Amino acid sequence: MSKEMTILEGINTLRSVRKFKPDPVPEEGLRVILDAASKAASGSNTQPWEFVVVRETSVKARLKEPMLRAWLARLGGSTGMSTRMRDVYDEATEMLSNTEKIPIIIYCCVDLNRVGKSQEVMYASIYPAVQNLMLAAHAIGLATCLTVHGSTPTRGEPEVKKVLMIPEHVKIACLIYLGYPAVRLGRPIRKPVEKFVHYNHW
Repeated sequence: MSKEMTILEGINTLRSVRKFKPDPVPEEGLRVILDAASKAASGSNTQPWEFVVVRETSVKARLKEPMLRAWLARLGGSTGMSTRMRDVYDEATEMLSNTEKIPIIIYCCVDLNRVGKSQEVMYASIYPAVQNLMLAAHAIGLATCLTVHGSTPTRGEPEVKKVLMIPEHVKIACLIYLGYPAVRLGRPIRKPVEKFVHYNHW
């Protein structure tokens, strides 16, 4: 994508990509998207975000093990899934299985000492930064996929934090897979506005 992409073009064409080329991401590009993340709004301008960028293959391999184990355990209890959802889950499993081959993974975290105590304020103070990061990556030709692997005790968070030496007062909110896309996807399919907007009452 061109750096001249407008904000609306970026929003309207952003897609989650689960297949990445092995090409390394330039340091300059990484700096651009992290800087964009830092421009987001946060509760009382606390800016509580912390990003752990993982490039090292051996570290990614160590992170994959607890996340994949937790994911497969969750899938074991999934029954009656539609064919479409099964395909989505299969793609997610493949991406997670190839974690060490993804050029960069970014753990998006919140410093609990720098944010309001309520969960709603905590997440409202990190996800705008995550969306900025994804849109900036898209604008310079990179692809992203947001997941919640490693973000809760039932998704491998304790083991992930141990591998990355993340302190107790820092909470993992989500994980971003980042790299050049190995596939080109069309615009996302979304419901028309009339299907979900209510004026003055439901």
